[in-house]
Amino acid sequence: MRLTLNFEIKEEVIPRNYGIGFISLIKKLIEVTDPLLFYDYYEKHKLKPFTFGVYFPNLKGNDGDKINVGDKAVLNFSTSSFQLATNIYNGFLKVPEHFWKNNGSNITFKPSKAFLNQQKRITKNEHWFKTLSPFLINNLGDSNEFLLPGEDGFIEGLEFSLNECAKEFLGVDKVDFEFEPVSMKRKVIYHYQKMPTNTGVFRLKAEPEILQMLYDIGIGVHRSQGFGMLEVVR
Repeated sequence: MRLTLNFEIKEEVIPRNYGIGFISLIKKLIEVTDPLLFYDYYEKHKLKPFTFGVYFPNLKGNDGDKINVGDKAVLNFSTSSFQLATNIYNGFLKVPEHFWKNNGSNITFKPSKAFLNQQKRITKNEHWFKTLSPFLINNLGDSNEFLLPGEDGFIEGLEFSLNECAKEFLGVDKVDFEFEPVSMKRKVIYHYQKMPTNTGVFRLKAEPEILQMLYDIGIGVHRSQGFGMLEVVR
């Protein structure tokens, strides 16, 4: 399920690591509607079935070491869980404002409109995907090292993350897949640290239920921190 949540923002010039603020916002929406689920996700650190991406309609560009994003933000949220989608929507209705403090900035998120998007059903075993938020692949020997297509360990890291999610959410132990970059590039993201991420278009072949899972919850690691959201382009 996919939700589009529109917010008004106060303090238009915000830190580059603004993703942390949206993590804080999502945590709040879950906490006010389902404290037990919040405990599972953020105290027990259960694997989370969601991803998200952020878009600023009035983005104005860099302002020194910060970004002038304007006064509006669009949060696109995707999950395989009807319960979680319901909690996020109800939280959006219940929380009149959310405050986030970071690097001397005091940012206010004020809900304006919410939309439920039509569900896409994947029935084919091969698609081209486009990133709506960049994705991260760990080096299995160093969880703080992130890899790009073609680098040693990239496929192994992708395979590990696919198997981890498939086992948790589908009961599938091993995923057979083919990955091919079509038009991809490296993009550095500021998120706790500088991270080299993957953006662009790639081809992925796997069982339809695996592709559906990736469409719903994202690809790679740190999905619940705003990485790995996908759209089908072919």
